Amino acid sequence: MPAGTAKPYLSGREWKRHSHCLIHIRLPLKVLPRNMRAILLALSVASFASATIFQDCGSVGTDVVLNVENCELPPCLLERGSTYNVNIQFTSSQTSDALTIDASANLAGINVPWPGIDTDGCKQLEGGSNPCPYSSGSRVDWTMPVAVLSEYPALSTVVTFKLKNAAGEPEACTVVPVTLV
Repeated sequence: MPAGTAKPYLSGREWKRHSHCLIHIRLPLKVLPRNMRAILLALSVASFASATIFQDCGSVGTDVVLNVENCELPPCLLERGSTYNVNIQFTSSQTSDALTIDASANLAGINVPWPGIDTDGCKQLEGGSNPCPYSSGSRVDWTMPVAVLSEYPALSTVVTFKLKNAAGEPEACTVVPVTLV
């Protein structure tokens, strides 16, 4: 990068998507039969639409997937006065009897906690009212509605969602740019 040019916040290589959501084809498409080309195209479109692109910020869990309602490509446009479902899926690195939510927005270089969020992530795990503990190697599927209050200012920021195990380690740590409109 030439001197004096600003580095973009997130480069293409820093973005992370669940490993099955990207298809890399090294064969020229003309080599493949016509019906195979159609199947590959359909699969790539379906897998591309299934997750929100994000930057991983130190997850100890594996196969992390982030889904922000109505957002596939950042920055996510979030309308003030609306509520959006945020879904994070991961394979746990260890058995834990807790899942703590740490959600924040970066405002002027300071990570400010997202107000009004219940930090007990076990309450939002799909499949029961409080299904903790979860075991090592299990697939965890967490969903929570997040309110974007109308009192929030219209701005662009970076949002971090961390789901921490009982040891305080982030099983899933995702960073995604958002614009509040």
